[in-house]
Amino acid sequence: MGWAEDEFRGIALGDARRDRRVVQLVERLAERPTASIPGACHGWAETQAAYRFLSQETFEWMDILEPHRQCTRER
Repeated sequence: MGWAEDEFRGIALGDARRDRRVVQLVERLAERPTASIPGACHGWAETQAAYRFLSQETFEWMDILEPHRQCTRER
């Protein structure tokens, strides 16, 4: 299990694909924190998937941060 999977364990964005996407996106952005989304993603398909993910209206940014906040409280 990678650090992002551990950090975001328990995330529930309403779809397992979204849950996996947030972990992947966080890993990519952490690898290159100063890069743009296209610069951090590995290819055009991943870039498009990141933008689709971020444009979702079914969850809020706080929903993404909640597992991280819980993980931080447990430490």
